Amino acid sequence: MILKSFVVFLPALMAGFGFMHLSWKNDRVAALVLKVFLGIGLGLGITSCLYFLRLLVFPGQGGYMFIEVIFLTLVLIAFFVKRRFFFHITFKPVSFTRIQILLGLAVIFVGAVAVYFLVIYSRVAPHGDYDAQAIWNLRARFIYRSGDAWKNAFSPLINRNFHMDYPLLIPLSVVGGWNTLGGEVLRVPAMLSLLFLFGLAGIIYSVIAYLRSSSQAAIAVILLLGTPGLLLFSTFQTADIPFTYFFLASASLFVLASHENNRNLLFLSGMMAGLSAWTKNEGIPFVMLMIICTIFVFGFRQIRANLFSLFAGMALPLFTIVLFKTVISVNNDLFSNNGLSEIISKLLSPTRYIQISTHLISELIHLGNWPISIIAVLLVYGWIMGIRNPGNLTEKVLWVIPLSQFAIYMLIYVITPHDLEWHLNYSMSRLLIHLFPLALFCFFLFVNTPETVLNKVK
Repeated sequence: MILKSFVVFLPALMAGFGFMHLSWKNDRVAALVLKVFLGIGLGLGITSCLYFLRLLVFPGQGGYMFIEVIFLTLVLIAFFVKRRFFFHITFKPVSFTRIQILLGLAVIFVGAVAVYFLVIYSRVAPHGDYDAQAIWNLRARFIYRSGDAWKNAFSPLINRNFHMDYPLLIPLSVVGGWNTLGGEVLRVPAMLSLLFLFGLAGIIYSVIAYLRSSSQAAIAVILLLGTPGLLLFSTFQTADIPFTYFFLASASLFVLASHENNRNLLFLSGMMAGLSAWTKNEGIPFVMLMIICTIFVFGFRQIRANLFSLFAGMALPLFTIVLFKTVISVNNDLFSNNGLSEIISKLLSPTRYIQISTHLISELIHLGNWPISIIAVLLVYGWIMGIRNPGNLTEKVLWVIPLSQFAIYMLIYVITPHDLEWHLNYSMSRLLIHLFPLALFCFFLFVNTPETVLNKVK
């Protein structure tokens, strides 16, 4: 069933890579590898949007594989029309240094440990953690078992505290896999978790290798896959790791679009940002951040063309979200029982800020469940290696994206209608994991590469 759970998503993965390759005409090996990992989320995300539209228009739930095949067929037709079947790859003689060999072996080891951890946990807890059982996989089961009446999964008879307004990229992907395989195969949500985790690792490795160096990329991915908290959340079968994937994918494509002055990459960045909002509600402020960053980085002279590219990429997922929020009329728990006077009162309460700050300090010290502070380790590493001066404006302001998203998260804690202590304990570690991979990406863009430091020593 593990192999079948992978094969059921294979056409979407292939279509996602093909879509990436058609949109970004770059045949460098690092670029092709990056397209493979970016194609994971792109293929699954677009298929999920189309599958939701299919549920709205036609009775029944079948057709997920049909949508994947149609998507892949259209991509192959575009390949034929644009004559992109052949990859113009130039292979150069490669010689590995000792440090590159050691780092490569370390990446393989950490990756193998991560796979082992995911496989073992999926056997011990095949239904995921509490949130998966109460929200994500439960929603998938309600939809799957309801057949034509799939909207009953959002019935007011169900406890509304279980986030009825959460987007459906993950639940519908699970439902699509189940419908294709003919049953509630437990390996399907586990396979999605595996795909998004290694998609996340592949993006951070490939984009840093593309922009900086392979050694720098290897260190980054070792730290990423070596983070216990990240691996733990990836086993939960919730939408947090997929959301983190789209968060990093959109920001990475945004940097590449600026480097290459390529509006197709900006289009893809917009699509990834939109898919983040179709994955979790936290993606909605991220969409707004990407719009603001596009205006700031690319300037007002070309604002119309650049924003058009960004909005064109966001169009399908945002259209899907609007339909979902309209058809499934449910309230957000953060605002439904939270009046303006209550929000203002909380904003003016110093004790809430102190409570949040105290909890935040503790979470940052134990970020990612590392035995020692990973932030302190990175600060020492950065001090030893030295900081480069990035010439690209986007790299200079990239930190604004995770910091702004972080500020939004903290603001939500200030105004939350829930018990503040419970809300902090329940979610802060998870929200910080959302930001960790992108913060790691930003860090390794700024820090000198091992090759640079070794050349200085010589």
